[in-house]
Amino acid sequence: MEQQKGEVTIVSDGQATPAGILTPPREGRWYDTFSYIANPERFCRQNLEKYGAIFNTSVFGGTTIFVGSSGAIQMVFNGDSKYTEIALPETTMDMFGEYSLFQHPELHRERKSALKPGLTGRILEGYIPRINQIIIDGLSNWSDGVKVSLYPAVETICFQVLVPLLLGVNLDEINPKSFEGLPLSNSRELKSLYKTYFDGFYGLWKWKSPLTAYGRGLKARAKLLEFMRAVIRRRRASQEPINPEANFLSMMLATQQQNPDGIFSDALIENQCLLQLWASHYEISGLVSSLIYQLGRFPQVLAQLRSEQVKITGEPSQLNTLLPEQLKQMVFLEAVIKETLRTLPPSSTANRRLTKSVVLDGMLYAKGCTIIAEPRLAHIMPEHFHQPEMFAPERFLPPRNEGRMYEFIPFGGGVHACLGAQMAMTITKIFASHFIYLFDWQLTGEASFVQFPLKKIKNNYQILLQKR
Repeated sequence: MEQQKGEVTIVSDGQATPAGILTPPREGRWYDTFSYIANPERFCRQNLEKYGAIFNTSVFGGTTIFVGSSGAIQMVFNGDSKYTEIALPETTMDMFGEYSLFQHPELHRERKSALKPGLTGRILEGYIPRINQIIIDGLSNWSDGVKVSLYPAVETICFQVLVPLLLGVNLDEINPKSFEGLPLSNSRELKSLYKTYFDGFYGLWKWKSPLTAYGRGLKARAKLLEFMRAVIRRRRASQEPINPEANFLSMMLATQQQNPDGIFSDALIENQCLLQLWASHYEISGLVSSLIYQLGRFPQVLAQLRSEQVKITGEPSQLNTLLPEQLKQMVFLEAVIKETLRTLPPSSTANRRLTKSVVLDGMLYAKGCTIIAEPRLAHIMPEHFHQPEMFAPERFLPPRNEGRMYEFIPFGGGVHACLGAQMAMTITKIFASHFIYLFDWQLTGEASFVQFPLKKIKNNYQILLQKR
């Protein structure tokens, strides 16, 4: 078998493995799942040091191969429908539901293409004034000279931002019409249901019981879908013209109105609202709180951000009306966000099961194995990032230009790359801009992190705020 470097060769069933082809090192161990869940970063780092960027485990049962090299990651991301399929636990797939992008690979590209306009480009830029105002209003409630529990405080504001943008529901608690005609009476109930639903994604036992996270998650999912049906009924009953640029829900409803027999069925719309808020809320909340923590650790980076802010926004009063053009000019802020994603990646980005055996760069990946493209490996490899242990945002800027495709993978890649990546970066930029303008802060020691399923600062970690 002659093979060019970087070329994936599919091995037919029954075909003998050519001589000289290696298999990933390391034997899977019965406790791998527990070790990975307890601390994915430590698990990846220890095995990288001992075995290299590709190694076998028994994480989540069976043979699970972790990969961190760019070539192997490219193979994982680009194998859909050719030699890989989605490989997620049954409990997770049940939480996604039958209308998720993962359940029907043959419809994935069509659905993703139809959903993308509501989270990118001109429509996303149209959200910016509301994102600005909600974040400013939320931060105005943070008191001077007090300790704030960082993650819960950030999460509250992110939820207030995302619900109107994605679900089209106003979270103004003072206005009694906000939840009028809906099966939930306030945002606290909605947020609580989402937390229960989120926990159900990673239930270890597929037992429909209130005693299990899976059982509680399924029940929460049903209530959230009921909520979305009521939101859609209320929207249609208003008889007002639907502005497709008002929010993500309106974009789908307007498209459905134009083409009733098209891709946007009611069930798909309900599920996509449900899933997009789930995916966006926890990722963005974790990213923003980690960014604030990193800036507290590196005051020289914070000083550079404030210098960039003054150059771009000019008079301080103009910060209240951040424009899309100004956000695009904040290249150092974007680099700081990327470095936060590199050093504190929230989760693994791709789980695939091999439907055929393949060979890449002299390594055999056997049919039936699961492969995980793991940023906790890719992001700490010296081959990808110079001095990876350093927090150095300038690595993403010229002349270094690190973080190339398949080496920097916080939002995945390939056909299953995160649909909300642009929105996550936009919201994080706006949040960070207002926060660093309004506050100085001090850390209260080293933060502890929840490690799985998403990496985030623990709820009890506090920072000391001082208004500037």
